Amino acid sequence: MKTMVAEQFLTDAKGKRTGVLLNLDTYERLREAEEELADIQAYDAARDQVHAEIAAGQFSTLLAYRAGRGRKAK
Repeated sequence: MKTMVAEQFLTDAKGKRTGVLLNLDTYERLREAEEELADIQAYDAARDQVHAEIAAGQFSTLLAYRAGRGRKAK
């Protein structure tokens, strides 16, 4: 569903645009999109680091983790 957005610009004395007024729904959609983009970027950065660590052999298997955790709990 596409929503029509009426743009209202704030201008200075010379007519230069200095800001914009948004309705609350548009603002909230923009904030959600910004948060989603940040999440995607964080995932991409972590993915590259994890792949590099795996390629360098810097990892532990789940089985080894569980075995070590079991010893600590006893």
